[in-house]
Amino acid sequence: MPWLFPTVEEVSALLRDSRRLPPVEVDEELRGWSYGEGALASTGQLVGVSDVAGGFCDKHRDVYLRYVKRVPQRDNAVLQRGRLLHEVWTRTISAVKRILYASGGQPSAAKLNSELQRFSASLSEQLAGRYRLLEPEEVRWLVEKIVSEASYTYSAALERQLSRSRYLELDGLVAAVVPLVTEFPINGERVGLSRSLRADALILPNLLVELKTRHPRPAFEAALAGYAIAFESEYAVPVDRALLLYLEVDTKSERLYVKPRLLAIGNSVRSSFVEMRDKVKEILAYGEDPGISRNCPQECPYLYYCRGGSE
Repeated sequence: MPWLFPTVEEVSALLRDSRRLPPVEVDEELRGWSYGEGALASTGQLVGVSDVAGGFCDKHRDVYLRYVKRVPQRDNAVLQRGRLLHEVWTRTISAVKRILYASGGQPSAAKLNSELQRFSASLSEQLAGRYRLLEPEEVRWLVEKIVSEASYTYSAALERQLSRSRYLELDGLVAAVVPLVTEFPINGERVGLSRSLRADALILPNLLVELKTRHPRPAFEAALAGYAIAFESEYAVPVDRALLLYLEVDTKSERLYVKPRLLAIGNSVRSSFVEMRDKVKEILAYGEDPGISRNCPQECPYLYYCRGGSE
C-alpha cells in the first residue's frame, strides 16, 4: 500500500518529477505574506479551513446552521470512519517515533515490529468503543491494516538509513525514517483564519499533506490552498505544491487503496479559497441563510435538517 506513509525516497522522487512540469504561477497578492492588502485582507470572525472548504455544502449552509442557528450535527458511519482513519494514521506515526526515541540509541526493525504489534492490539481495543456506528470487527481490521503498513514501511526505511551510516544521531535518524510531522499547527490569523489551524501533516521544509477519506471534491484542493496561504503568512516560505492523499476503504475485501496527488497551489485554487472564505465570513457577519444546496452529499451531518435525511 504505497504512499499511506510517504517516505523520504518517495517524496524526493515525486518532487524531482515535478520539476519537469510548468512552474506554478502565483501572483504576489495571493501569497500569504501579502496578508495586509489586496485579496487576502480580511476582517471579522476568524474561521477554520474546514469551515471554508469542508466539502459538505457548496452554499456553506452547514456553517450557517452550525454557528448561526446552532443546529446540532448528526453523526454517521462515513464520518466516523473518516475520523477513525485519521486518528489511527496520526497516532501510528507518533507511535513509531516514540518507539524509535525510546530505543536508547539502538533501534532495530525487529524491535519496531514487535512494539507496533502491541500498539495495534491496544489501539483496537481503545477505539472499538468510541466509534459506535462502526462494527467492532471493522474497527479492528482497519487498525490492523494501517499499523501493519506502517510497520512494513518504517522497518524498511529504518534498515535503509542504518545501512548508510553507523554514526547517525538518533534525532536525525528518526526524521529520516519518519519525515511526517503530523497535526502541524499553523496560525492563520493574518489571513482571516483560525489561530489554531492544523494541517494533517508537513514534510519539511514546506510540503503540506492532507489525508482525505471521502469522495474527491474540488473543495479538498481549495482546503490545501487555504493551509498554504496560512503557512506562507506565518513563515514567509512559498508553498507552490502540496500533497493530497485519498484513502479509499473497500469494506468487502478489507483492503485500503491510496491515491496520491501532487497539487499545484496556483492562482486559480487560491482565488477559489479566498472567495469561499469571504462568503463564509459574510454568512457569519449577517446571519443570512444561504439556502439549500442541490448537491447534498449523503454524509453531510446536516442532511437530516435540510433534506429530512435518515440517520
